[in-house]
Amino acid sequence: MIDTSLESKLNALRGRLEHLQPGLIAVSGGVDSRLLLHIARQWKLEFSAVHAVGPHQSLQEQRQNKALLQGYPIISDRLHFNPLTLTEVRSNSQERCYWCKKALFTIILDIADKRSLRHVLDGTQQDDLAAHRPGHRALRELAIQSPLAWVGLTKNDIRRAAKMFGLAAPDQPARACLLTRFPYNRPISTANLDAVGQIEDALSDLGLRRFRFRITGHTTNLLQLHPEEPLLHPPQWDRLQQAVANAGLGSFDISITTNLSGFFDTPVNSPVVP
Repeated sequence: MIDTSLESKLNALRGRLEHLQPGLIAVSGGVDSRLLLHIARQWKLEFSAVHAVGPHQSLQEQRQNKALLQGYPIISDRLHFNPLTLTEVRSNSQERCYWCKKALFTIILDIADKRSLRHVLDGTQQDDLAAHRPGHRALRELAIQSPLAWVGLTKNDIRRAAKMFGLAAPDQPARACLLTRFPYNRPISTANLDAVGQIEDALSDLGLRRFRFRITGHTTNLLQLHPEEPLLHPPQWDRLQQAVANAGLGSFDISITTNLSGFFDTPVNSPVVP
């Protein structure tokens, strides 16, 4: 039986979506935007969707997102978006998320305008609003609608609702943009993103789900693992070390932590690294 508070939020969400139609949903492939896409279709509301891919996502993540989004004919556009074409993103400034979101959603707004769609929606949820994410400012400036956050749905609410609606991979872990693996103000190339993406794909192949491989800018990089991840056996460690060597990223330390987000936003990790 659905929890009363969750039921109330879902009822509010339906009312909000009915008010925002016809519209265009920006869907990343994560569980938040996938839930928004799924229920808009299930409730037979007037929405289409757009999905963007680019080098800030690993190849495996792109394949997984494509598989998870199969069967949704309302995804009318799949965009290739390269944020490294933007100087502010390529330099990895602290405002990179702002400039990336502004550029991407300006393109999406243009698509919506050409189709006479009233609103563009994204999958921002309530917990996202407490995080350091300059991209939220860009969304506000562009009047992007975030109905999940508007009705107060948290990540836990969304996972529960995703299970209730029969969504695939309701416990899908968050995979933040690969740009977040590098210290601020360190210029980033496509090759840098590819190298980190290869390592994180290797971690996924080893059966791990919650991790980050950080390029610290020091002699030793950092692999963050959630404490609930399984222990790797010696042959698996050998495979991981080989993947890191193949990517040309040298040695790394390991940190077991539940806090995988915002590493370079904390004071101890935030100094500029040349």
